[in-house]
Amino acid sequence: LQYSFAIERQVTAKSTLSATYVGSRGMDLFRSRDVNAPLPPNYLVRPNPEFGQVRQIESEGYQKSNALELTFRGKPGKYFTGQAQYTLSKTYNNTSGITYFPANSYLPNEDWARSDNDRRHKFDLLGSAELPASFSFGVALSAYSGKPVNVTSGLDTYGDALFKARPLLADGAMLPRNTLHGPGFLNLDVNLERDFHLSKSRKEGPTITASLNAFNVLNHVNDVTYIAISPVPIHTGFAVQAFDPRRLQLNLQF
Repeated sequence: LQYSFAIERQVTAKSTLSATYVGSRGMDLFRSRDVNAPLPPNYLVRPNPEFGQVRQIESEGYQKSNALELTFRGKPGKYFTGQAQYTLSKTYNNTSGITYFPANSYLPNEDWARSDNDRRHKFDLLGSAELPASFSFGVALSAYSGKPVNVTSGLDTYGDALFKARPLLADGAMLPRNTLHGPGFLNLDVNLERDFHLSKSRKEGPTITASLNAFNVLNHVNDVTYIAISPVPIHTGFAVQAFDPRRLQLNLQF
């Protein structure tokens, strides 16, 4: 179930500013559960020892999301045209899809926490400018806060061979899911191009366009996610994968 409402106002002759609330609810979402997992409180013996894991697919998941989007679109000046958007959002759920198993199959609702894809802050800028001498310039900027990271114990605490258990707190409860903040994301792409007209009639004659594209021009290190296992010390700066570094590309088009 998705719903939204917005307020939009014209701020210049060719630009608008809008504020939009976007909400969504996911009900009866799929998840999986091992209904033959070892029984509490010791988690040593399966109810039916003749079988191992018995996967039951259930439609018991729930998701709740709220977001505020502030968007500017248009042409604020003589040369620049573009769009800028800031989003403040929060998404919580207790499942990540039909293949998702909770940390404890007997306490699936304890996995209610930040969604795996929850980003609290997002900023995007897309723009282009027409420059003198047939030059044009384009820019794309993305700046996001990090997605959450789930901390696991690395142990088969519940005897189900899934190794999804999270560390236990002093009161015996599990550490909530997705408690660690993951790496943020910062990317700036730019494009510079120029048209070379091969005839006096610029509108109809042949043209050669030369362009230089720079991706991640700041060469910012954008880690994909972190590995977090406790009681091993949590290395919040350690990642096993990153997005591409700076790349340059030259194009010629006739």
